[in-house]
Amino acid sequence: MTDTQSALLAGAPLSEIPPARKPGKGERAQKIGKRSAFYLGALLLACFFLFPFFVMICISLLSDADVYLQVLFSPEGIVEIGNYLAILTPGADYMRYVANSLMVSAICAVGIPLVSSLCAFGFSKLHFHGRDVMFSVVLGTLMIPSVVTMLPLYAIYVKLGWVDTLFPLWVPSLFGGGATNIFLMRQFFRGIPDDVIAAAKIDGAGTFRIYLQFCLPLCIPVMLYVGYMSFVGAWNNFAGPMMYLGKNSKWMTLALGLYYDFGPPSGSLSNAAMAAGAVMTLPCIVLFIFFQKYLIEGVSVTGLKG
Repeated sequence: MTDTQSALLAGAPLSEIPPARKPGKGERAQKIGKRSAFYLGALLLACFFLFPFFVMICISLLSDADVYLQVLFSPEGIVEIGNYLAILTPGADYMRYVANSLMVSAICAVGIPLVSSLCAFGFSKLHFHGRDVMFSVVLGTLMIPSVVTMLPLYAIYVKLGWVDTLFPLWVPSLFGGGATNIFLMRQFFRGIPDDVIAAAKIDGAGTFRIYLQFCLPLCIPVMLYVGYMSFVGAWNNFAGPMMYLGKNSKWMTLALGLYYDFGPPSGSLSNAAMAAGAVMTLPCIVLFIFFQKYLIEGVSVTGLKG
């Protein structure tokens, strides 16, 4: 606390308050040095994490002959974009993979936030017997390894006739939305004053109307965060499609299609695989650029609520 702030708190007259002391040259230099060191460290970390993506882009622009040279840049300065044109041609298998993945990811990105917000609203604003015990059971599911449930789920989906379809990839996620998402939503809902809920009940609003008109608009930031993470999780999902879809399935998703068409089993060159991987990262990057403000807000507000 400065001398000026101390004098104001003590109730001294304005004429007796000493002027604010200006920082000296040494203090300014120290502050600039700390800030420069911070930005330099952040830049080095950014370069470290972006370097694999940089290598992927460079290899994707190499010709087939340059790939065998194991270089990042063509010695002749040739930039080959044919790898991108081949996979983005209308009617290509890659575009079918993209369409299937987009359908699954869009359903998860919209459905999971809505379903998890409904569960979180019930656990935070509704009072019923056994609520806390039930919520503890939901959180307890986080301790169950996903590998343990793979075989039982596969047996269930075989009985339902869902194998070699996209249903196992999005239907289960709409039953609750996941314990992690419910926990994040519940933390946010707990920050909404109960007086708002009580006032709405006095005005005659029902439970679902309170959720829909009063609570849901307030939790848009955290819903966007959950929606984005759900989209990325479904878009990059590999284990699920590998288990439920066959190699020649017409519902092949992008992650599995890249493995079969551009991975080691296919024998294709690394430039084609890198081009396919670069295109696969674009939707996630574009969504993050457009919604980064809301994503950061959703994370920060969720951590402070409750």
